Amino acid sequence: MSRYTSEQNAYSSLKKKYVPLWRLDTNTMTVTHFNTDTQTEESKTYHADFIRYHLHFSDSHCPNRLRRLVNEGRIVQYLDDIERKVSEAISRQVKLWKQIDSCYQKAVLSGDTEKMLGLENCFVYMAREAVFECMVYI
Repeated sequence: MSRYTSEQNAYSSLKKKYVPLWRLDTNTMTVTHFNTDTQTEESKTYHADFIRYHLHFSDSHCPNRLRRLVNEGRIVQYLDDIERKVSEAISRQVKLWKQIDSCYQKAVLSGDTEKMLGLENCFVYMAREAVFECMVYI
């Protein structure tokens, strides 16, 4: 279990001890923030497979970047940005292939929804392969 904790701590009156302001668990893909105003922990768990791949890759290849993001309290923004950008890149590439692929166009014209869905799934997996290489494993 790879866990990153911020260097900055705050006193939790509920736990009666000092706790880190930020924690990242790369296995559960969960970021936990201790809110000093409300004295509660707020967690955000990511579910996208590419976030898991990115966290595990970063944990083994550039752990200092993860430590810095956690220490600065920017880890949620960073992961949200990756999630949005990767999803958008995959969608853009799939849209492009749907516009230029002759097999897909023939399926649309003939109303063959089964073939259209099959090709769309194929496009998604092809796009993921290319996008992951450029955006996830960095």
